[in-house]
Amino acid sequence: MKKYRRLDWSDRLRIEALYNAGNTCNLIAKHLGFAPSSIYREIKHGLYEHMGAETTKRPWHYSAQIAQEYADYQSTAKGADIKLSDNHEYAKEIARKVKLGISIDTIVNVKKRSGQWTVSTTTLYRYIDRGYIPGVTSKHLPEKPHRKQRKCSTVKAARAPKGLPIDRRPEDIANRKTFGHWEFDSVIGKAKGRKQSILTLTERKTRFEIIFRAASKTSAATVYALNKIIRQFPQGTFQTITVDNGSEFQDCYGMEHDKQGNKRLTVYYAHPYSSWERGTNERNNRIIRRYFPKGKSMNRLTQKDCDKVAASINAMPRKILDWCTAQELFERELANLQNPPRVDLYETFRVGLDNLPRIRQKNPCRRRFRGIY
Repeated sequence: MKKYRRLDWSDRLRIEALYNAGNTCNLIAKHLGFAPSSIYREIKHGLYEHMGAETTKRPWHYSAQIAQEYADYQSTAKGADIKLSDNHEYAKEIARKVKLGISIDTIVNVKKRSGQWTVSTTTLYRYIDRGYIPGVTSKHLPEKPHRKQRKCSTVKAARAPKGLPIDRRPEDIANRKTFGHWEFDSVIGKAKGRKQSILTLTERKTRFEIIFRAASKTSAATVYALNKIIRQFPQGTFQTITVDNGSEFQDCYGMEHDKQGNKRLTVYYAHPYSSWERGTNERNNRIIRRYFPKGKSMNRLTQKDCDKVAASINAMPRKILDWCTAQELFERELANLQNPPRVDLYETFRVGLDNLPRIRQKNPCRRRFRGIY
């Protein structure tokens, strides 16, 4: 493969001699080893009107001097120099973190929060596209920005869901103001593998992720996994779960009740073909696919492997969390469950009294005299 080469002063002198002698652009390009379009553009930049135009067949001639002056001007008007200069350690660090699967936005903002020097996210994307970061191309990036926004529309279910529809879910859950509300989904390996499935749970407020290696993609395996997961956390961690209409989530009673038949949570079903209604879970599933690509076998996948991936996701600073990690926020919410903040009853009572409307009281010592008529 030939390397790209720019036209220099010697090439322009040869173009001047050949073009002014009456040769065509295709012939000049073949002689110099350039594309005909490159020669055509170059000649257009160096044309001038010849003084004896009425006596010549070609009134316009090419000047190497004019073309060289134009090229020198274009090279000085290319914009500011790159900010990396000789900072090779910064470029190597960026390359190492990108290959680990860390996004550009996360790299830049973590450096800013720690007070380290860095270029902006947009500039770093541009440097990668131009090849300034060694060993890193657009193929190594976890995601490319400027994705097209999908149109979100709901589809009416062919049959009524086993539990409550998502339309009846309270507003405070949709606004992510309270803790303990989860989104539930399954991720499969090879399409023909019945036992190749993992279950993913994402807490809506903190974005905390739980990954469980399921025995199979069945409702019985889902209920068994959910029972095992809930036992690991204090009461109040699981209040509601939002699922899709997959066959593995059809045992609504088994998910909502424990083995003794006591109700422990509420299950809401999203509309068919409306994955955006569980957007948090689907977003984390895309990150999981970096570790478990589609079509890859999960036969040798263990629960220990799933825990490592979940820990990596939960330790990742997120822009939506103000560059905190899901692990930090989740532990904070668990601490509030076990040790809820104390409420000062006296202060609440006093504030309540201050907000009462003032009533004008009568003075018992004041006598009212009536005149005698």
